[in-house]
Amino acid sequence: AERGELQKVVKWLRKGGLVGALCPTTSVDGRASTASLLHVAAANDHLEMVRELLKRGASVDLPSSLGLTPLMDAASGGHLSILLLLLQHSANPDLLDANSCTALMKAADRGHEACVKALLRAKANTELLDKEYGRTALQWAEGQGHTATAALIRQHAAPPQSAAAVEAMQ
Repeated sequence: AERGELQKVVKWLRKGGLVGALCPTTSVDGRASTASLLHVAAANDHLEMVRELLKRGASVDLPSSLGLTPLMDAASGGHLSILLLLLQHSANPDLLDANSCTALMKAADRGHEACVKALLRAKANTELLDKEYGRTALQWAEGQGHTATAALIRQHAAPPQSAAAVEAMQ
């Protein structure tokens, strides 16, 4: 799955391999973890494999042993097509990993504007705080100097003004 070898994965599934099986892996920061085929395919930008696994019933919100979801993997990697596909399959954008980070925080931290836009359209909560640093997605974007990404989040988080309020300000 990591190498994108779709036919080998399909063959393994046909022989009785479980679509939701967790396999040992290492996180990007070097921690030992377990993750599903869907996590690995999402993290490595293998769109066709993600499609196949979802078609075969892979759980879109199944967490890895570190609490990461496939949506978080796609957001962190900036894999917009996969992120959109997971959202179409009702992936929850507000799930938290072991550090209370969301997919929106991960995309904002990396400056993946298109993924941030998609998550905001999916109504990702901009007010959630991670437990390690107590930061919102906006603060993650600002902390990394991603000004355009921060502006997107700021614009989305601002309460809409009524026409009467705008007139009163003029």
